Amino acid sequence: MGGNQTLSSTVNHAAFRLATFLVTAARDIVDEPAIYGPFRMIDAVDRLLASSFDDDFLKAIQPELEREKYKVMSNRDEFVAWLDDIAAKFALEARRRNLDETL
Repeated sequence: MGGNQTLSSTVNHAAFRLATFLVTAARDIVDEPAIYGPFRMIDAVDRLLASSFDDDFLKAIQPELEREKYKVMSNRDEFVAWLDDIAAKFALEARRRNLDETL
C-alpha cells in the first residue's frame, strides 16, 4: 500500500486528520520530554470531541480539555492534578452510565 492507491472511495477528513495527528505525535513523543505524552493524549481527545459525537458529557467536558491541557507548558504540578481530576470525572460518568445500563 502506498502511492496513489486507496482502499475505497469513502473519505473522512476529520478521522484522517486525527489519525495523522496520533501517528505523528507517537513519533514526536520518542524525543520529547515524558510529560508531553499525557498532553498529546489529552489533545487527541480534545480534537476527537471537537469534531464528533452527540454526547452531553463529552460536549460539556470538551471546553475544559481545550483550556486546561496547556497547563503542561506552564505548571507541571497543576497539569498532573488536573489529569487526576479529569480522570475522576470520566470514572464517575462511566460508573453512572454502567449503573444506568444495569437498571
